[in-house]
Amino acid sequence: MSSNSPKKNLIRGAAWAVGTRTLVKILGFVNTVVMARVLMPEDYGLVAMSMLIVGLVQTMLDFGAVTALMRKEHLTKDDIDSAWTLRLLQCTAAALLIALAPLIAVPLFGEARITYILWAISASLLMMGMSSLAPAIATKSFDFTLSFKIDIFGKLISVIATILFGFLLRDYRALVIGIAIGYVLPLVLTYTWHPLRHRLNVSKIPEIWALTKWLMVANIGGFLLRKGDELAAAKIGSPAEYGNYNVGADLGSLPVAEVGPAMLRALLPVLSSIQSDYQRTNLAITKIISALGTLIWPLGFGTFATAPLITLILLGPKWELASAFVGVFGIVTVLQTLASPVKTLLTLRGHTRISSHLVWIEFMAFAISSLILTPSKGLMGLAWARMIASAFNLALTFLVAAQYCQLSIFSLTSHLLRPFTGAALMGWMVANLPQWSSQIHIQFATCILFGSAFYVIWCAVTWHLSGRPEGLESTVWDRLKAEK
Repeated sequence: MSSNSPKKNLIRGAAWAVGTRTLVKILGFVNTVVMARVLMPEDYGLVAMSMLIVGLVQTMLDFGAVTALMRKEHLTKDDIDSAWTLRLLQCTAAALLIALAPLIAVPLFGEARITYILWAISASLLMMGMSSLAPAIATKSFDFTLSFKIDIFGKLISVIATILFGFLLRDYRALVIGIAIGYVLPLVLTYTWHPLRHRLNVSKIPEIWALTKWLMVANIGGFLLRKGDELAAAKIGSPAEYGNYNVGADLGSLPVAEVGPAMLRALLPVLSSIQSDYQRTNLAITKIISALGTLIWPLGFGTFATAPLITLILLGPKWELASAFVGVFGIVTVLQTLASPVKTLLTLRGHTRISSHLVWIEFMAFAISSLILTPSKGLMGLAWARMIASAFNLALTFLVAAQYCQLSIFSLTSHLLRPFTGAALMGWMVANLPQWSSQIHIQFATCILFGSAFYVIWCAVTWHLSGRPEGLESTVWDRLKAEK
């Protein structure tokens, strides 16, 4: 197999992406832990309310320029400059709308301080829109170092600024400063570290729009799906209650979000290089789902089982109410991540309209579940509605992929059933594990050691009994034999 084969490119891209996301998440984790001790849930709730508005506007105006570049097999300078021009127009329009958003957001949430937060983000977003597309172009060529440097350095500066101003200001303004710096830094770094320069060009915008218009519709539905519960929570609860919900959801998602999206970062450019071979493409999707399931199911169930300990250790006792949300969103993130490779395949095959329909169907499932659960469960009902909708969407996505992309439902589910069963058993045993120490750090360490040992043994034994199918276990086994 050649050194630039799709398999090696995918492995290399996943390795770079995992390394990047790991360092970024570590920095974000340090930022969250430190600032949670300095600020109050109300501060986080206030900024999260503002970022809901920002996210909604950005999603409504996301024309998918970068996705179009990643999907196209061969790029010209006109393609690149047209994509940059389209993104610049997108960010300019978004900045203007965000600057005007307080006219609606302040009456909706009843918080005048949102105005100044939105104005700061608006100015920062306008500057971000002028940054270079060099990281995306380099990634398409399987050069991941530029994205790595920009992501790590940008996150490091943002975290340092947030923590510094957190101790100086001791309120929500520190979070806003960190977010604004994170938006602005790509403008400086992309042009400093790469010679690519853009000029205004609209020649290819119609072609980009023809491809991505349904992706934009899907993105809007996806945002409402991902953030619809937070929009409802921000309206139903106080800033402090919403702060617990928001931080709990982020913390619960963290373990799976550390691994899953990183593994998938190189998937689209790799699949685009072999898209003419349907059999190889489908086999690659099945293998990546198998590896994902093996890695992230135990993370999700482990988070669910140890949520009270995680919250107490990382955030402190004032965040105790967030622990329930930590556990539920650990599972939600697993379900969402497992559907991502199949959605990528649908995009690659040009089924963007179908992808859009899937998102909106999932949103309807969430809305119906919310209406049923929220009156009796409150904010917790919103979290459970997210889990129900995510599970429904995963099953529906697999069915659609079987029909339009000839993926095997039996193969997909059989690759996921074994790690799911082992992870569920592990989570149940960890949650009911007798504790021989009153020290929460020792309790948590015991849970991690026991759960990890059980799951590794489960995977090894069941892999052997099921005939040693191809997957993560076979890859690890082959690597161990090669090193002997």
